[in-house]
Amino acid sequence: MHQILTYSVNFTAPILLAAALFCVGLYGALVRKSAVGILMSLELMSMAVTINLIAFGRFASPHPLNSWFFTVFLMVISAAEIGIGLALVVALYRQSHTSEVDELDQLKG
Repeated sequence: MHQILTYSVNFTAPILLAAALFCVGLYGALVRKSAVGILMSLELMSMAVTINLIAFGRFASPHPLNSWFFTVFLMVISAAEIGIGLALVVALYRQSHTSEVDELDQLKG
């Protein structure tokens, strides 16, 4: 009666998706002037790395828990990265009253 549909995804589909996400994130990080936009672009690049890790883990090892462990680990690291990045942006905004990266010159010698 009920058939279980199984879909097979080849190796190139997630790799191409990750490459496209990484390129969009890199473009956003290089072009954006707002610190929040740069942080979002860095998060896109981090998610592209996570997709690559899932794809390589899935196709290298038939056991699915190997890639899921590293995926959860990378998600925790990404959450901590975003928390620290937003804290830095808020601290910079409190001092200079702007979040534009071009206008920040405190680290210049």
